[in-house]
Amino acid sequence: MRTKRGLILGVFSAKGGVGKTTTVANLGAALAQRLKDRVIIVETNMTASNLGLHLGILDPPVVIQDVVFGRLKASDAITTTDYGLHIIPGSVAFTDEIGSIDLRGILDELAKKYDIVILDSAPGFGLEVFAGMKACDELLICCQPRVPAIAGTLQTFRAADRLKIPVFGVVLNLVTGKRFEIPISDIKRTLGWPTMAIIPEDDMVEESVTRGVPVVLHAPSSAVAIEYRKLAQAVLSHLKARRRIAPRRKRKVRKRGRRKKR
Repeated sequence: MRTKRGLILGVFSAKGGVGKTTTVANLGAALAQRLKDRVIIVETNMTASNLGLHLGILDPPVVIQDVVFGRLKASDAITTTDYGLHIIPGSVAFTDEIGSIDLRGILDELAKKYDIVILDSAPGFGLEVFAGMKACDELLICCQPRVPAIAGTLQTFRAADRLKIPVFGVVLNLVTGKRFEIPISDIKRTLGWPTMAIIPEDDMVEESVTRGVPVVLHAPSSAVAIEYRKLAQAVLSHLKARRRIAPRRKRKVRKRGRRKKR
């Protein structure tokens, strides 16, 4: 049975520079090729918003900060692309101090309209990170085959466990195969969670960011694009499995007939 609410999937890692934003942009674009106009990616990194840049959106007229601080509704901040991916970008010029924020109401409203809502997040464990995590149904955690990134990934797992948020899996980004990298088999054993995609380092990714077009569209035959499409297929399969879960049946109450008077 289909659920009436879409999946809110957050892409997180305590370590910066491990490819969270690239993953969000390309996973969203790959999913939109199958679910046109039913996928939205949302910036939740309030203080260093770069998600829009990956889609060529340099100076959006409305941004997530407008929504979070009550100036606009989420539906008024959505930008659409000509390839069917929707986005709520952030302001690259935002420098205000961030206090306590709540993203759950905003994202729940989006989940009523879209099949999947994907969040880009800030590194570390600031207030904006926890606000994003608490609004998610599941997490996709980005890692890199280097010691600091693995340490940050383990921190993110602990945060998810503390908040009781399920982890969908791990995306291993920027893999070069050089001898200083931690072997993938060791990473899988250390993390203990399914590795959903192994994304090689490729100059086509940086070129795609410069062009403002996700690499799955800019260089669709590249090894990077192929891996992102595999990730998208895994998410689609997971989404279908969620929808097959039927609600608990209500017990039927038998109506008792009136006793006839003797």
